[in-house]
Amino acid sequence: MGTSASKQLFDSAGSNDVVKLRSLIKEGIDVNMTAGPEGITALHAAAEKGHQRTVALLLENGAEVDRKTAEGRAALYIAAKRGHVEVVKSLLEHGGDIETNRKNGRTAIVIASKKGNVEVVKYLAGRGANLEACRNDRCTPLYYAAKKGHVEVAQFLIDSTAALEASSIDGTTPLMIAAQKGRPVMVEVLIDRGANVEACRKDGCTALYLAAKMGQLRIVKLLLEHGANADARDTILGITPLAVAAIEGHLEVVKHLLANAHASFTSTNQVR
Repeated sequence: MGTSASKQLFDSAGSNDVVKLRSLIKEGIDVNMTAGPEGITALHAAAEKGHQRTVALLLENGAEVDRKTAEGRAALYIAAKRGHVEVVKSLLEHGGDIETNRKNGRTAIVIASKKGNVEVVKYLAGRGANLEACRNDRCTPLYYAAKKGHVEVAQFLIDSTAALEASSIDGTTPLMIAAQKGRPVMVEVLIDRGANVEACRKDGCTALYLAAKMGQLRIVKLLLEHGANADARDTILGITPLAVAAIEGHLEVVKHLLANAHASFTSTNQVR
C-alpha cells in the first residue's frame, strides 16, 4: 500500500472513523506505518485527539503501544498531556509502559501534573505510577503542579505521599517555585501540609528571597506569617530578601519587610 493508503489511515485515525479503519485493517494495512520524519503513527494521532475507540481498535490489531515519535513521545505520554483519561486507560490495559518517558526523562504523570490533568494524574497514580518520577533536571510531578498553580493536583499528590521537599537539580523545592512564580494559594497549601519555609537552594536562596526578588508581596506576607527568616542571605551575592527587593525596585515589598520583619541591610549587603 502506498501514499494513498497512508493518508487514509491517518485520516481515519484522526477523525475517529472506525468503520473506515476496520476496512483498511481488513485490507492488510500496516497500522504502524509512520507519517514523515516525525515518526508519528496512527496510534499517536488518535491518542492526541482523544479517540478512544480508534485507539482500542488499533491496539487490538497490532499497533505498537510503546512506539515513540522522533521526539521520544509514546501514545501514553501524548494522551496524558492532553488529559484524555479514557485513552490512557486503554493504552495501559493493552500493556503500555506507565513509566515510558521522553528523552528528557519526563513521564506521563509528570506531564499530566504539569498540565493540571487531575483525572489522569489520579488514574496513573492508582495504577502505580512513580510519584517521584522526574526529568533529567529532577523536577517531580509535585514540582510542576506547584510551578503551574494546579492546586487540586498538588493536594492529591501530597495526599498520595509525594515528597514535599523533593527538589530540582539546583535545589528548588515545590514551595520555592510556587513562591517565585506567584502562586499564593499553592504556597498556602504547601505550608499547611508542612513544607519547610527555611529550605534553601544550592545558592542559598529561600522561598522568601525568591518571592521578594519577583515582587510577590502577598507571598512575602504569607511566608513571614509562617516564620520565614527575613535576613537569610543567598550564597552568591550575600544579600537578603530586603536587599534583592530593593535592587529589583519592588517598593511595596521593601516597605513591608522594613515595617513587619525588622529586616535590615548590613555592611556586607548594602545596595550600591
